Amino acid sequence: MSPLTFAGDHLWQSTVFAALAALVAMALRHHRAQVRYWVWMAAALKFLVPFAALAAIGGEVSWRTIDVIPYENPVVLIEAVSEPFSQSELTVRRPSRQTGGTSLFSLVGTALVPVWMLGSTGFLLLWLVRWSRVHRTRRRAVLMQDGREVHMLARVARGQGLRPLPLYATDTSLEPGVFGIVRPVLLWPRDIGLHLTDEQIDAILAHELCHLRRHDNLAAALHMVVQTVFWFHPLVWWIGARLVDERERACDEEVIRLGSEPEVYAESILKTCKFYVESPLVCVSGVTGSDLKKRIEQIMTNDAAPMLPFWRKALLASAGVVAFATPVVFGALNPPPQTRSVPAPASLPAFEEISIRLNPAPGRGGRGGQMQPTRFQSMNLTLKTVIKMAYATPGAQPNAALNLLDQQVAGGPDWLDVDKFDIVATTPAGTQPTPPDQTRRMLQRMLAERFTLTAHWETRELPVYALVKARPDGSLGPGLTPTSAEACEKAKPVQPGQPPAPGALPPCGALMFGPGVLRALGIPMEWFAQTLTTTPVVTGIDRPVLDRTGLQGNYGFEMKFSPAGGSGTPDPARPELVTALQEQLGLRLDSIRAPMEVLVIDRAEKPEAN
Repeated sequence: MSPLTFAGDHLWQSTVFAALAALVAMALRHHRAQVRYWVWMAAALKFLVPFAALAAIGGEVSWRTIDVIPYENPVVLIEAVSEPFSQSELTVRRPSRQTGGTSLFSLVGTALVPVWMLGSTGFLLLWLVRWSRVHRTRRRAVLMQDGREVHMLARVARGQGLRPLPLYATDTSLEPGVFGIVRPVLLWPRDIGLHLTDEQIDAILAHELCHLRRHDNLAAALHMVVQTVFWFHPLVWWIGARLVDERERACDEEVIRLGSEPEVYAESILKTCKFYVESPLVCVSGVTGSDLKKRIEQIMTNDAAPMLPFWRKALLASAGVVAFATPVVFGALNPPPQTRSVPAPASLPAFEEISIRLNPAPGRGGRGGQMQPTRFQSMNLTLKTVIKMAYATPGAQPNAALNLLDQQVAGGPDWLDVDKFDIVATTPAGTQPTPPDQTRRMLQRMLAERFTLTAHWETRELPVYALVKARPDGSLGPGLTPTSAEACEKAKPVQPGQPPAPGALPPCGALMFGPGVLRALGIPMEWFAQTLTTTPVVTGIDRPVLDRTGLQGNYGFEMKFSPAGGSGTPDPARPELVTALQEQLGLRLDSIRAPMEVLVIDRAEKPEAN
């Protein structure tokens, strides 16, 4: 997932979450402000917690493990029967993807990144300037160790079950407020006692201690981070206003509940607003925030909001836990793919000379290149086809390999499977013939150097076929029989350079294929299952086939079926492959998902012709 896509997903998810929070807050409008405050705080924190990050955490602690299922080329001699067939007629064609340049979405996203960085930097500097102003006031303030306000603060703190926080006298016009998060202090105007009575000072102190007990400074600082990162989102600023409004209302309700007279408390707020100014920082909790007129009306009416019933509290808390826990559970149930890197280009052998030219011929191109002893040559091949050859899975038999399937190559530009190239690469003159596995490593280096190819392996769950017994009683079809050692001894081997006779069985331990026919003698079922994939022009199967028959030993068979991509009048003696498997061999293919290694293309560029 690109960073731009990740950011877009996070924004719409957070927006929807905030909209749901607004509906919940509206439903709770007749309840205490503290409940609505935490609803809005959850909406703010959602902007800092992407669901994708929670899913990644779940994936790291997942109890699920994925074991890679090895899928290698069978150790089997494959011979073509004497019946000729045209490969082009049997190729299953798929619609080609259209090439495309850089999308407008990507261009706009790239252009917006500097604008976002400029805005975030501007707001960060703004908060720092405002914080420095309050910090200078704190440094110039004098610690009050005795006096009227100090004793009153100690008494009010004991009443709320808190330890008295340090009280610092200031000579500025800044309102009383709690400054700091780790070591908070109460900034107190030195001359405020000249304007307020003892009862009014008690009410102001009780209000500030409510902010301290609720950790409002920390919550406000977190939302300032949200505003700095998502400054462009109007919903973020609206949530910030709701947070200030609800936190002040929550403190007002608590001060009245602790015994302050509404008239005294309202007058203390009005006098504070008359003589002092509000803090420039929302994370310095004062007394004059929110809609002052509305606050005074609510204080004077003294309509005690009902307590939220326990079952509603439990329901609300459960909804919040579920909202944040669901991505974690999803990530645990869907762990991220296991990854491993491809070999570094410098560690691989290299061709001596390489010629690459773009082939303008129409169509989808060829199917494979030629790995000759001293050179590699391909004509009219897409880069994806070359990649599937270069990163083929090594088989158990020396020099045997299984080219990657289409589903085992992911990512990359659109032209990867559209543009075709003619490639000729030669090894140094006079060297020994190059084994196929070394040629593949040389191809990997060529792709990295000439096509700027970078990639990595991932283990993903992909659709595969499981070859299983088709009949409930486990019996086999008439065409599938065990091959004994005596039968193998009687089988006549094919002479080198001599094609097998029409209709003849292959030698023991080998499999022959042609259009609509598979013949084998003395091979294990695992070889047969894998051969169904290695011969797609014959079978039409484009995904791995795993042996799940449970059959041990070696078997022989002759299966006739309708060729892949065939046309014309159907032959009753040659049914579809899946039907032939069931009727002739007593087997079937079940579609399942299993872990497979996938080569993910991170980058590729078109080379210059030479």
